[in-house]
Amino acid sequence: MSDAPRSAGRVLSVVSWGYGGAAVSVVLQLGYTAWTARMAPHSAFGAYAIALTVTQVPGLIATAGLATCVLRAEQLSRSLFRAALRLSLLTGVACWVVVELAAPWCAALWGMPDLTLFLQLLGCQYLVAPTGCVLLAALRRVGLPGYATVAELTGQVAGCVVAAVVLARTGSPAALALALPVAAFATFGLSVCASAKLVLARDSGAPPGSLLGLSGFLTGFALLRALGGSAPLWMAGRLLGPGAAGLWSRAQLLSDVPVNVLVKGLNQAAVPLLADRRSQGLPLTRPAQHLLYAASAGFVVFGALAGAGPAVLALLLGPGWEGAVALVPAFAVGAALQVVYAAGCALDLARGAQRDLVRTQLVLLAVTGAGLVGAVGSREPLPFIAAGAAGLAVGHAVQLVSWCRTDTLGAGAVVRAHLTHLAAGVCLAAAGSWGDSALGGLPGAALAMSPVLLGCWLLRGRLPAYQAAAGIGLLGRPGRRAKKPVTVPVSRP
Repeated sequence: MSDAPRSAGRVLSVVSWGYGGAAVSVVLQLGYTAWTARMAPHSAFGAYAIALTVTQVPGLIATAGLATCVLRAEQLSRSLFRAALRLSLLTGVACWVVVELAAPWCAALWGMPDLTLFLQLLGCQYLVAPTGCVLLAALRRVGLPGYATVAELTGQVAGCVVAAVVLARTGSPAALALALPVAAFATFGLSVCASAKLVLARDSGAPPGSLLGLSGFLTGFALLRALGGSAPLWMAGRLLGPGAAGLWSRAQLLSDVPVNVLVKGLNQAAVPLLADRRSQGLPLTRPAQHLLYAASAGFVVFGALAGAGPAVLALLLGPGWEGAVALVPAFAVGAALQVVYAAGCALDLARGAQRDLVRTQLVLLAVTGAGLVGAVGSREPLPFIAAGAAGLAVGHAVQLVSWCRTDTLGAGAVVRAHLTHLAAGVCLAAAGSWGDSALGGLPGAALAMSPVLLGCWLLRGRLPAYQAAAGIGLLGRPGRRAKKPVTVPVSRP
């Protein structure tokens, strides 16, 4: 079998398991969100959202970039795997201690007393979550994505069920913080059982110090990314109060779900493939272009979300959440930019351009910080959201310039792909918004978007993302029939 069919088959397997499990996860999370929104007050969601972003910082230290190290390893050996497990266990326990001790101080900083219990409960996940992430990454690296997907999905179901039952029985908003720790413990248990299927390479003698050095860089870079992504919410929560933070968190959730699905799926499919090609000395130009084309399709996805998302969120959350509904289009814009920026970071990491990664992120932080300073006097969350989106846009522009300067890929082709998908996304957003206001609700938005979706389907062959998928054998090109094998008669003696 040639390299192209083998790569296509591997990508198809990872994408099928990843997006299949993600589809179930999306339905689960939306149903869980719709139910909890009717059971807990706005301020509880605000404190919970702040707690999630605060625990994300030690969480990045706990995982220490180890899952990414395992995914992009040229050869997953026993020594590398054991070193990653030991480091994940050590950093996880240390971060759990830090979260437990820092919880009262964080509650005093934001002026939210409920924040203490939220942080203490969420911190318990770090006892097992980092090690579970390493195990899941190892399963995906050796070509067993099904086991990893089942473990993750089962953990999410267990976490949502336990949190919902406790919230229904006690009425305490602190039950919201039980979902992630329960999910982490369940996923860890299943991943330990599945790790018996791992077939690891013999020890290559690679020193664990190399793993520590790379994981240290990834941890520092992830902290910079978390700072850029969380700073707008931290600032809005501190200046506007827990009620505004609660509206922010519910509106952002609707875009965060597809963002996580797209970014996670792209990373799981692209990072191991790029690592294999780099280890074989093969060029990265073609797969890098495919990665950016696939990420660019997010403009279409989030254009549809901007059009129909307000009606969907109003239906999910019920009355009293009108402020969150109005923020959905703004978060959709930021989500599309987040997907292309994350894909660019994955590409820079795969080609070993650590300096470019740090420089781009520092530019993003500078632009986001300047926008937040300008938004200080506002009493609405929209300027804070715009500051984050501006940082992502400028950061991705810096990535494009860097790729063009280093001849990594043709930046012009990527820009044309962005503009093509952006045009389709704008049409979907405009049609959905008009249908929601003129025809009424989600049915009206869906009806108004139908002609645009039909046009996208008929012209799918012109969409760069579809062309990329067809180019590696994941899809068939529209209007082209598969060539039948030519049979040549052989005369018998």
